[in-house]
Amino acid sequence: MRAAIVALLAAAAFSGCQQKTEQRPATTTPPSQAQPPAQAADKRTPRPSMKQSDARIWIDSLTVAKGASGAFKINYYGVEPLRAIVLPLTFPVGMHVDSVSFAGGILEYLSSRPTRIENDQRFLLMTGIPMTEPDIPAKEGILARVHFTLGQDAVSGKIDETFVPPGNYLTYVDTAGALVEPIFEPGTLTVQ
Repeated sequence: MRAAIVALLAAAAFSGCQQKTEQRPATTTPPSQAQPPAQAADKRTPRPSMKQSDARIWIDSLTVAKGASGAFKINYYGVEPLRAIVLPLTFPVGMHVDSVSFAGGILEYLSSRPTRIENDQRFLLMTGIPMTEPDIPAKEGILARVHFTLGQDAVSGKIDETFVPPGNYLTYVDTAGALVEPIFEPGTLTVQ
């Protein structure tokens, strides 16, 4: 059962992520052609049944001037080891995600960290899947750092969880093979 759930998550992550590297050049669409974020309540696949967890994922809040570059941390507090993690995020209009770095973070040791950046649709999909490595440890630390540049059209808003088709919700797989939903706290981008 556990192997089947991890395989299913891996398949969804690999189909949802186009590149497995730490940095991926992002595509750009003029603001006039920008599409809404990936989450559209009326088009979402029903969330799978998941147990709740005391594990936490939270995003830094920050203030950045239009046209400037910056980075925010995705923080994690784990209460049990993980077999896999899926983290889809949406970000405000005018934020252009340049790259994602796992250096110095909890997922740095993994060989499989598929990441997909879609600036046109304003979402970022990250996964961590131990293949031959040990499970993701239960500890507090940084999952990743997201580097970005703000355009002149940038607006203040939340960096929040989202849904990314075909079935990527914020979730992880515990060592028993169960789908688990961690507590999530969005970050806030304030544009100066």
